[in-house]
Amino acid sequence: MINNFSNASEVAKFDNCNHGDKDLAANVGDTVLDANSNRQYAAFINNSSSDITLILGDKSKGAIGKGIVLRPRGSYEINQSNLYIGKVSAISVDKSKLTFTECIK
Repeated sequence: MINNFSNASEVAKFDNCNHGDKDLAANVGDTVLDANSNRQYAAFINNSSSDITLILGDKSKGAIGKGIVLRPRGSYEINQSNLYIGKVSAISVDKSKLTFTECIK
């Protein structure tokens, strides 16, 4: 989880991170991140007042509420515990903004 710390002695460090945001139109799925075999970390923040559904895969594979639902101001993190290197898509019932960070090897 974002802002949670681990008691492990080793902390992940990244030299190459990309930051961005994605404006989502109402009821239209869109690609947020392309598949990336070098991905080591990604974080997604819902910066809107509506739920956003993250889809692990192509936008055609999910629907509103059928994936990882991010509530307003909610977040989701991909890390070494749940590493996913495939395409990430999103959809929202209203016009929304999703902020993201992706770090690679």
